[in-house]
Amino acid sequence: MTLRSKPAAGAEARPRVVSDAAVKAAAGWVAQFARTLKTCRLYDAANPAVIRFREELTQATNRLLEEHGALTFQFTADDVTCDGQSLYPARSRDDNLAYPFHRDGVRSLTLNPGLEPQELATLVDCTLSATGANLEDGDLVTLLWEADFRHVGVEFVPAEGDVGGGPPQPVAEGEGALLPWPRTNDAQKPSEEAPEKKDPNGRSEDWMLGDLTVEVEASYVELDSLSAMELDRFRREFTEEHLVSPVTAALAISVACLNANSGADDRQDLSRFLPRVLRGALSLGAWADAGEALRTLRELGPGLWTEETFIQELMQPVSVARVVEKLDAQGADGIGGFLHLAAEVADPGVDWMTLVLAESKQREVRQALAEALAERCRYNPDRLAPWLSDGRWYVVRNIVHILGWIGGPSIMNMMGVALRHPDARVRAEVVAALAQVELKLSRPLLVRALEGAETRVFCQVLSQLSGARDPATARFVFAFLQQERFVQRPAEERRAIYAALASVGGDEIVPELESELMRTNWFDRAQEVHRHNVARILARIGTTRAREALDRGARSRRAPVRQAAAMALSSIKEAA
Repeated sequence: MTLRSKPAAGAEARPRVVSDAAVKAAAGWVAQFARTLKTCRLYDAANPAVIRFREELTQATNRLLEEHGALTFQFTADDVTCDGQSLYPARSRDDNLAYPFHRDGVRSLTLNPGLEPQELATLVDCTLSATGANLEDGDLVTLLWEADFRHVGVEFVPAEGDVGGGPPQPVAEGEGALLPWPRTNDAQKPSEEAPEKKDPNGRSEDWMLGDLTVEVEASYVELDSLSAMELDRFRREFTEEHLVSPVTAALAISVACLNANSGADDRQDLSRFLPRVLRGALSLGAWADAGEALRTLRELGPGLWTEETFIQELMQPVSVARVVEKLDAQGADGIGGFLHLAAEVADPGVDWMTLVLAESKQREVRQALAEALAERCRYNPDRLAPWLSDGRWYVVRNIVHILGWIGGPSIMNMMGVALRHPDARVRAEVVAALAQVELKLSRPLLVRALEGAETRVFCQVLSQLSGARDPATARFVFAFLQQERFVQRPAEERRAIYAALASVGGDEIVPELESELMRTNWFDRAQEVHRHNVARILARIGTTRAREALDRGARSRRAPVRQAAAMALSSIKEAA
């Protein structure tokens, strides 16, 4: 470090060599240096703000010296200048960066390229030590001298030069730099030389920097630099805090009270308060909070809360309508939480889910509820049997649909009950559900479903019955073929009967089919169409007896019979 005394008065002034850009950059650096000092006075050294300000000052110093080279800062009593231009004038008595330097005799400070971060940190520490409340560690010149900087130059005046001791003596050439001697602390001076203390009730020019109170201006600067970040944090925390509903907050407080060594009286109070929280959570659609409230109430112990009363309230139409409204609004996002809550309700949750399923207007909600009910009742489908007697046809249809997913022999009795429902839509759903059941189990009910079925259901039942050959079913279906009003049936039903006979029939109905083939009706063209269909049924049965019947028809003396039988036999040969 270079320490030298200030030249005598009248010495030739140094020519201006600093550019305007360098002066502007130096002003920015001085302002950042001042902000760093104020922040370090306000907070501990380990504070994140202090660390960040010191790091930013180091980066700014490196950029300044790399771009503009060595810079010299001069100090007057109330301003920091560079090449005669003001950089940081004192804005108030407390905000006077130049004063402590000028007071202790430092007239200029030169920063040279290559300044190390540790040197800059030491310069900041020295300045803080000389401007703090405790001034017993020495003045600023002494602290800078002891720091022994390699890239910082200091120009100073001797201590006696500021107290009227005459102009400083010039240093003889060749004698080297004048090293300042540390001044004696005020505590070591004779009492008569001690400076007069400042009157606390008035002003005094013997004002000491160490007597400063909280630097309000520094606080403002610090708040201004951190305001954007802190404002964003405040807004984020404010928003997050207000996103928490009163129900969630009340539940959290109740759980904390319960876990804080609560006594009998406390638990009694909570048992009266938490049901309100539970109802509030249900009304808001906060299914997770409702589940937590229900579990907490159960932890309070018997006698303090009646779950049966809660279940009765849950099944009321008003409660169900409120739940449906919230669940439909949430859609797929809320169905998972609701199903977890229904599982917490245990067995009554099945009835609760069924009521919600009956009232929901959202397809995705109904789908999820139906799947959940099928899973919960898979090993106990009788749990859904009481709902088959519900007066609302769509409720019964929903239950039939769920039973179809469950499948197995255990649902067949309930399907039989639903098949007698007066509404055709329920019976149609029974037929659709029986398609998910093995044919050997569903065949008796499907045969029953043919009685009085409308055309669509009639065709659907026959299609399901066509899955395998069965003599009893074949004779039952052939009976439709022999009815007098068979030809008056819709064309779709006639085609379904023909197809079903070809799929379920065997040798047991070949004689009856041969009789239909040979039946005479000279003037009915529809009979000829019927004859060709019967011949095709025999061809699709394809057994030896069926072929023999077709061979006899091909040798018949009646041309229509021979033609129908011959066409059926040719289809067999083509298929082979």
